[in-house]
Amino acid sequence: MRIGHPEFPAHRATTQSQVPDAGKVRPPMLTVIAPADGRVVDTIAAETPDRVRTAVDRLRDNAARWHSLGVVGRIHWLRVFRNWLQDNRTDLVALLGAETGKTETEADAEFGLALDTLDHYRAHGADFLGGRHPQVALRPGAAMQLAVSQPAGAVVGVIGPWTYPLALAVFDAAPALVAGAAVVVKPSSETPLTLRAVARGWQSLGAPAVFDTVTGPDAGPAVLDCVDYVRFTGSVETGKVVALRAAARLIPCCLDLGGKSAAVVSSDADLDLAAASIALGGLANNGQSCHCVERVVVESPVYDAFLDKLVAETAAFGPALGEETGGVMTSAAHVDRVREQVRDALLKGATLRCGGAGTGFTFEPTVLGEVDTTMSVLTQQTLGPVLPVVRVGDAEAAFELARRGPAGPCVSVWTRDTVTANRAIARLAPARVSINDISIHVARPQPF
Repeated sequence: MRIGHPEFPAHRATTQSQVPDAGKVRPPMLTVIAPADGRVVDTIAAETPDRVRTAVDRLRDNAARWHSLGVVGRIHWLRVFRNWLQDNRTDLVALLGAETGKTETEADAEFGLALDTLDHYRAHGADFLGGRHPQVALRPGAAMQLAVSQPAGAVVGVIGPWTYPLALAVFDAAPALVAGAAVVVKPSSETPLTLRAVARGWQSLGAPAVFDTVTGPDAGPAVLDCVDYVRFTGSVETGKVVALRAAARLIPCCLDLGGKSAAVVSSDADLDLAAASIALGGLANNGQSCHCVERVVVESPVYDAFLDKLVAETAAFGPALGEETGGVMTSAAHVDRVREQVRDALLKGATLRCGGAGTGFTFEPTVLGEVDTTMSVLTQQTLGPVLPVVRVGDAEAAFELARRGPAGPCVSVWTRDTVTANRAIARLAPARVSINDISIHVARPQPF
């Protein structure tokens, strides 16, 4: 998830100033740069708040007709849309890879998630929306029936990150569309092109005009100010801003927030397994996922031995045999932020065990030893290929540090002791906890 405001100034996409032209003011432009080679992928207009409001008003006007189709009619259009996506898969995957810097394999995997999401809601949407009639304990002589339904907001606003711009937007848009709402997506200004192409694809089908995108640094706040329901994916800091803005309008919002997911290594752990797995869990996709390991907490008796093994695994980290070379990071400015976190840690006493350098859109896989809570690399979301390793006295201290903010959505615990494992599951809730397994850190984001 992106750090800072997803609807506010972009990291990589540059916004050109408004320029008078024959008495008119041209809208600001977003220039999207391909991280892999620095070429300009496209330059598009950024929406002003007035344009966003006009787009949302148009969606709201069409929402009633969309809702009147019923779930079967709406699922029909999702099926048509899904077929259009499949027919244009090659071009869309190439565009997604160009603007994010993902390899073809990574971009295609994200595209597959979008298709899986549409298939899921096409198959189960009618069941999800079916009315329920729970039994009620009635008083003598009373006549009452209770029905539970799932009404949809007229316009749902989806504000997404740059990490998985297509998949995460579809995760939120698909159920809203099935429920009968219109949807406006505000993608990150770093990665607006694939969603823009997808929305144009929807429009080309002749489907009801209930799905659109808006772009630019002013579009996010404008979406929050005029939609009926908000879905936000991003950082904790921006989530607070979104929640307060939604609360001021008394509209519901749902937040899917990042943080710093942790790995806890106990003194009885299989250190070879833990080191290899944690390297993968922190470095996959260049660490650009809120599920990736961003903190490694190790009990003191095995700290030095584990750190040596983790350094060896990190230094050897690379793409799987037969795959493309590793992808670049999506934003050069974000590389600068990762570099600054590493610099801050070294100035405050951390040791650089490997990596630590970055140029352009790349940053080396990095391991930092002797990290403590005074360092921003342990207290601020990184979203980069950096593994800060903390020494603690015992399991209780490890669990306490892993629970401290900014807590991440998942924690893996490495131990051979069943009692320690069960205690970890209880202590670390509500985070998703796995024992001796890295899948929660590297699994592609799940929509359901």
